[in-house]
Amino acid sequence: SGEDFSVPTSARSPHVGNASALSSKVGINLSTKWMAKPMPAAEAISMIVRIQRHLGLSRPIQRVKTFDLSPTNVEIINILASNSLNIKELVIGIGNLELATFDVSWLQGIANRFGGDLHIAVGNEPDREGVHGSLVQRAVGLIKHAMPDVQVTVPFAYSIMGRSYPVDLSEFRKEFLDEYAETLASLDYLTINIYPFLTAGVKNVPLESLKGPEMTFLSTQLAALRVAIDKVQSHSRMPVAIGETGWPSCGAARWHPYNFAVLSHSQEYIRNVAHWIESEVSAERIVAGYLFTAFDEETKGTREIERHYGILASDGSFKRPESCRSNATEPAVAWLETDYPDCESDLDWMVKNFENVGLMEKFANRGIDGSL
Repeated sequence: SGEDFSVPTSARSPHVGNASALSSKVGINLSTKWMAKPMPAAEAISMIVRIQRHLGLSRPIQRVKTFDLSPTNVEIINILASNSLNIKELVIGIGNLELATFDVSWLQGIANRFGGDLHIAVGNEPDREGVHGSLVQRAVGLIKHAMPDVQVTVPFAYSIMGRSYPVDLSEFRKEFLDEYAETLASLDYLTINIYPFLTAGVKNVPLESLKGPEMTFLSTQLAALRVAIDKVQSHSRMPVAIGETGWPSCGAARWHPYNFAVLSHSQEYIRNVAHWIESEVSAERIVAGYLFTAFDEETKGTREIERHYGILASDGSFKRPESCRSNATEPAVAWLETDYPDCESDLDWMVKNFENVGLMEKFANRGIDGSL
């Protein structure tokens, strides 16, 4: 870009790692793995400046997070580690399927080359993927022993919360603590993936509270998380980072929240949440917040909506309303709207009707196994 956004490396954050105190708390999830035509890694990295300007942020985005050790992500990591770029904090994600096989020596090599603060995210929402806490804890311990100067975290989904309202009564799910209490105690900070979008359309929750500039709903969710953390970590105030937050611009328009997946809501949310993360207002809640995600991912997941969280289109261009060609009911589940118009979301509806024998045949005949 020709602009120098560098800051003095002597200015250090008192919170997590040694990221410059002058740098913004805003980070970006960066991946080209699920693109139909993967963008070269160097080009993807160069788009960070475009995203910053598109969001109207006053300071550069100097934090990057990856998801796993797939070849495209490794290429991004190697470029960031080997070049004097404007990235001050790199969070390397280790995928759930890689927890038993990742190469610690390779991570040590990255740590030796990278000039900024290196963090390792062990797994991604392992509690939702059925990953045993012992496997996650083993990986955390291995990294902390081999790389004592590296910050270690685990990204969890907000579903780890058993109760979040009223805020002062918030607590983690018992099943989560049974499986991950030991891991939680060993982390340098907790990473939470959090999506106010999933509450869009819920009765008595104003849409403005989800996507407005004050981030009322998100802030309340994080306050509840803090109460839950302090109940099990009363001896120390564990820092919290947002690992993912975003709002899809397109997808299957089936009731709530999917009919809120439009570009106008998406852009309003991502700009407002980015400015909220950048502001001092968020400092009492989080040490960093990673936007999800840099680019649309056309080949990702089983549902169309999963592919449209990108701030930019997969070719790096700005998204336009007319680019959304799939904001309609997916053919495979169109029958649900006709037969069961009260269905609000795949998950809620399936849970409520899980043991309905009469519906099992309908699902089987349509090739639906109930998974998301």
